[in-house]
Amino acid sequence: MDIKICKWFNDADSPVMFMIDDLANTWVDMNRNGQVEPGEDWGYFKDHEHSSFRYLERQLLSPFPDVKVTFFVPVGVRSGIIKQPLFKQISKPINADEESRRFFSFIHSHPRFELAYHGTTHGQAGEKAEDFIQEWDSFSNVEDAVQRTEQGIETFKDAVGVRPQGGKYCGYVSNRYSDDSIDATGFLWWCRYWNRGVLERNSGDISGRDFDKRSNFDVKRFGKNDVVDIPSTVNGEMLNSLYRPGKTFKGLVKRILKEPLIRMKLREIDFLLKHKLVISIQEHIAPARDDGKRQNPNIFDDRQSLTHIFRYLQKKKVWYCTGTELAVYVNTRDKVNIVVQDGRTFRLEYDPCPHHQMITLRFKQKRGSVLLPDQTSVNITNGIANLKVMDGNYMVIESATKT
Repeated sequence: MDIKICKWFNDADSPVMFMIDDLANTWVDMNRNGQVEPGEDWGYFKDHEHSSFRYLERQLLSPFPDVKVTFFVPVGVRSGIIKQPLFKQISKPINADEESRRFFSFIHSHPRFELAYHGTTHGQAGEKAEDFIQEWDSFSNVEDAVQRTEQGIETFKDAVGVRPQGGKYCGYVSNRYSDDSIDATGFLWWCRYWNRGVLERNSGDISGRDFDKRSNFDVKRFGKNDVVDIPSTVNGEMLNSLYRPGKTFKGLVKRILKEPLIRMKLREIDFLLKHKLVISIQEHIAPARDDGKRQNPNIFDDRQSLTHIFRYLQKKKVWYCTGTELAVYVNTRDKVNIVVQDGRTFRLEYDPCPHHQMITLRFKQKRGSVLLPDQTSVNITNGIANLKVMDGNYMVIESATKT
């Protein structure tokens, strides 16, 4: 009996993870009038009118009901960019009051969303923007990093009710103590690097590139506890220059050749699909900063680019997932072994036990069914079946041959 474990759930070509940074209890009053305007809110206005969350739902997610979002959340008072800000920033911890708790808890409990850990303050303001110190680059030893992270986890738990399963280095910046601190604080998964360096070596101010070409766009592991390392592979603003080409001669050429140029840009996604690699789309929840600059990429400036990317992916064989769903499948996939009993039965062995997690198996026969140890039945469709991992025998039942 020929059975294989599929790399991704439902035998998708690639998982798609929409990752949005810096959803926080923060507002930057760019117009100085004390009233929130589109693009100023980082989460302070919850799901009220003009909030960034409502913009995300209405303008981006509504046409694409399968897309899931992992929000990376600075849990404390988010630091400004510069010590002498040009614009007023208001920021509170995500557990500051009951309304804040309700909002962040609602998001994390929603089947389409997930909150992940993104530090306490995000970092330390500098005299200039380039002097800003990202949070995990500010720790001088592992103990300090662990202590701060555990404090942040407690804030997260107080707001949401559970601890975060994963997270990301602020600005993709870390130092030699950082990985040990993540390993020690019990995270299932983490985002360490901006991995598009192989495809785009001059990709602006996104840092933390990992130039390991062998597995640059695939999941990796680190630490004694084998933390799942999820790469960040697609910049949400990748098509912006073609939707806003400008009035120069170069812009004129982009307008004339818009469609073929878009198709060329989308080859980056084709590369990931062809090689069954992770498609993780990087964004920020808002553009407003207290130093007056715009934070890029962001969902406001990149709406057209993101819409085109999601429409393109609708036609592909992909699996929309959160970071935790991706990491859980990877752990199950890597720990399960298929033991064939005879021509019709097999067992799934595992250590440690990912009991009742899902695994996708490919069978030689295109049709039929699998009888699970609990006597429920799952159809085999085009040679694929999604099964719960259980103790006991699985039996393959071939479909009846038409006469």
